[in-house]
Amino acid sequence: MLVSGSINTICTKYADMQCTFDHPFVQAAGMFLGEMFCLFALQAVLCFGIPVERNRDYPVMLFALPALCDLVGTSLMYLGLTMTYASVFQMLRGSVVLFTGILSVIVLGKRLAACHWTGMMLVLAGAFVVGSASLKTSDTTLAPSNPVLGNLLIVSAQFVVGIQMVVEEKFLSKYQVHALEAVGLEGVFGLLYLSVGLVAMYYIPLGNDVCQGRPCVENAISAGLEIASSPVLALVLLGNIVSIAFFNFFGISVTKSLSATHRMVLDSLRTIVIWGFSIFARWQSFDQRQVIGFCILFAGSMIYNEVIRLPFAKEEPWPEAEVNIRENAVKYIYEDSDAEENEALLNEHDRP
Repeated sequence: MLVSGSINTICTKYADMQCTFDHPFVQAAGMFLGEMFCLFALQAVLCFGIPVERNRDYPVMLFALPALCDLVGTSLMYLGLTMTYASVFQMLRGSVVLFTGILSVIVLGKRLAACHWTGMMLVLAGAFVVGSASLKTSDTTLAPSNPVLGNLLIVSAQFVVGIQMVVEEKFLSKYQVHALEAVGLEGVFGLLYLSVGLVAMYYIPLGNDVCQGRPCVENAISAGLEIASSPVLALVLLGNIVSIAFFNFFGISVTKSLSATHRMVLDSLRTIVIWGFSIFARWQSFDQRQVIGFCILFAGSMIYNEVIRLPFAKEEPWPEAEVNIRENAVKYIYEDSDAEENEALLNEHDRP
């Protein structure tokens, strides 16, 4: 998940360095296309006769909601970024961890221990420090159109992403859909949304793009011509499509096996990998404040996942991840036997 997500971001950054490709919604369509390819990967697995645990007894339309959340979250982040500072955008993105944790408690009825809340707050603080280190004097010379509204849109986007994570966890835990199938269906619905949305964006007279001499939100025709005329850009976008497919597959797998909050905490570590590569490739200069922020972020992740034990935190006999594993074991491993016998077998297995 960290590797594929980092590759995706690095490819995007490299594309921006090669040429100006300001078509975020076309890139979002590429993301959904990569997700849709997971359905073909699942069919390939089935054709080779590899045993796959699948549950076909579920309403397919369920995945239209997380796909819509994905699209809305991406759109709000893009609009917010055009109205505020890039460094503030980086800081506010860290709030998705906190939103996901709170929604997990409210919607899913999860019980988060003190170490989980402490870990989430440290991840949020680490993201804030990293973002504040990106503040430069050049930022102050720019004049964002509406920083307050832009910041509000970015925070709203993180809330929508938190909803997406929690909804995915709820559906996956209830219906036990295969990860490849879940990602592929979200890709299909996302492409359906954008197939209509890109046409509408071409005629909406707003935004920084140009359509037939007038402003528009997105010019998909111009984006296609730019891709066709630049082999490097086409190759980088292909890398984006492939890496996002792997990234979302691993992300869904983490949500299914552990939880949505675990997924967001792990995803926050992607910033460290990208920063390290950027320093190695000399894309950016070294900043000690970012190192401090990354240390805080990493410590928060370790505390949340209980790799580092807090002295004041009460030990939980069944951490959240083990509860999910325990419930799955009761439901699927011993599904043909009596429920009380299932519990007895698990308790016997727990004894040292």
